Amino acid sequence: MGGNLFKLGRIPAETYRSIEQEVAQYLDQKIGKANYRIPRYYADKADFGDLDVLIAVDRLSSNQQLSWQDFRQELLHDLEITQFKAGGGLLSTVYRQFQVDFFARPEATFESTYHYMSFNDLGNLIGKIFKRFNLKYGEDGLSYVFRRKDSSYRKDLLVSRNFIRIFEFLQLDTEHWKQGFESKSEMFDWVIKSPYFSVTPYLKKDKRLQERARQRPTIEAFFKYLKEHQITQTYTYLEDREAYLPMIADHFHRPDLLTQIAHEKEMEAQAAVIRTKYNGKLIMDLFPALQGKALGQFMQQFQESLGDFQRKLYEWDAVEIQRKLHAFHAKWKAKNQAE
Repeated sequence: MGGNLFKLGRIPAETYRSIEQEVAQYLDQKIGKANYRIPRYYADKADFGDLDVLIAVDRLSSNQQLSWQDFRQELLHDLEITQFKAGGGLLSTVYRQFQVDFFARPEATFESTYHYMSFNDLGNLIGKIFKRFNLKYGEDGLSYVFRRKDSSYRKDLLVSRNFIRIFEFLQLDTEHWKQGFESKSEMFDWVIKSPYFSVTPYLKKDKRLQERARQRPTIEAFFKYLKEHQITQTYTYLEDREAYLPMIADHFHRPDLLTQIAHEKEMEAQAAVIRTKYNGKLIMDLFPALQGKALGQFMQQFQESLGDFQRKLYEWDAVEIQRKLHAFHAKWKAKNQAE
């Protein structure tokens, strides 16, 4: 995504469609239509910076006995590609002097990634609305973001990967999305029709959002669209975002989401108790030589030695924890000295 890895510049739509057709014809024969997706774009898009192709890597492995590594090698050979960069689940290539990126996606998120990546940065604009509900919309679908109040701990709890249900939550016209958009402006008209859309975040001097606008032409165009059309639509969200949880659970038929969050809160309460009798400062007081990286390694290895360490540290009193720490430290010190 982005199309700037090889500094090749943008190409007109006609040339792009020719390349897209060639790549699609190759993949049709190589792996079949059902095993790849090319994200959609609005009809009058004038130029392109790259071509993104999603590969259902699990299907290749199970149906065609073809690993991602083997597929990459065969694709490079078949398309006579000599300039490329591979890493993890991404293969970036230069085909006909244009950047073509192939993404390996597991079965679980193959379709959700396709829907999120379609129509340029529309997924980002939708995600901005969901954020106000403590929800995160991305390639993995829609998740509820649980954050502990007194630490950096966070956990994304999957809510749904059904894009119809996801869009319906924001009261967006799903039939219009299926039909596609003729222009960028029509796409913007569509997203602001959600009653939950608010222009407020775009009026604030949000450095992250402004930086993204500089990097992503579609986001920059949306800023311009809001200004030129004098969009003033706002929505007053509840200050307590947890108040939306019953609504979220009901819409997505996920009563278990409330159970998961209750469990996370229970674990958070336990962690707060544990911090009173087990923390870095306490361990440094017990073993002054442990500092910085060594302290982190010691704590990690001690916790791993306990198995279900949070339950045990919660149940043990401070005296018992310190006894366990001294015993583990003696073994840990002897081992490190021997090495």
